[in-house]
Amino acid sequence: MTNVKINDPWFENLYKTEFNANPTKFLETFRELLYEKRQREKKIIALLERYKNIDISVGKIAENLNLDKEEVLSLMAKYNVDLVDYNWLDEEKNIENFLSSH
Repeated sequence: MTNVKINDPWFENLYKTEFNANPTKFLETFRELLYEKRQREKKIIALLERYKNIDISVGKIAENLNLDKEEVLSLMAKYNVDLVDYNWLDEEKNIENFLSSH
């Protein structure tokens, strides 16, 4: 049998009320939460990579993660991703297309 020692009264109460002091149920739930967190982290990293490659906007990242744009900007800071000026990049492409056609 697995023993779980808890030194925090709030957490101990949660353990008793939500998990009926069942260590197996507690550990399985904890494992599921960590897995979900890891999956979300992988999704964030993938979206930020797409952003770096100019394949997706901050707004689309926010939509995919169900966050607001400010939260996405915080994630970008956390992962050291620079803000890209899409308008300038679009204009640069337009200029290049124009110059190559003339």
